[in-house]
Amino acid sequence: MTFIQIIDTFTFYGADIALLAAVTAILTQVLKITLLKKVQKKILTFLPFTLGTLLYAIYAAVRNLSAIYVVQNYVSVIEHGLAVGSLATLLYVLYEQFLRKKDSLSETEQVVSALIEGFVPDDCVEKVAKDVTDAILKDVTGNGAKLCEEIIGQSANEEITEHDVRLLAKLIIETLAHMAAK
Repeated sequence: MTFIQIIDTFTFYGADIALLAAVTAILTQVLKITLLKKVQKKILTFLPFTLGTLLYAIYAAVRNLSAIYVVQNYVSVIEHGLAVGSLATLLYVLYEQFLRKKDSLSETEQVVSALIEGFVPDDCVEKVAKDVTDAILKDVTGNGAKLCEEIIGQSANEEITEHDVRLLAKLIIETLAHMAAK
């Protein structure tokens, strides 16, 4: 697509699409954090498109004062709804890449973070990764696995068993030992 075609696309769809996309992006994030916390990430990929289409259908029905309009023009409604979802996804990516301040994790903390993801809630992965890394690196007693178990156990998801936490702690210790050996 040329630059002119991209501008033409946004001109064709208008400010209503942009506003609905912003609402969709915000609503998607709220739903991910609250109601859809335990839903697979693969399914959540389609959430902005589904919400965008739904919100655009509601908007079109209100704008035309007729639900019949949505049924009669379903192709246009779906097309605009998918445009809303696409723009909402673009807004989210821009926010994540350029605006959101992320705590910078060291290489070790990134490895621990990757290993504990799914075992602890998403909103505390970074903090737990930092705590686990600090505890292991500062451990002089040789009880790194036990410290790791305690830290992860305190914030682990409810469905994670003690056995899983113990195995995860051993995996983390072995991984960090292997990294240190290189």
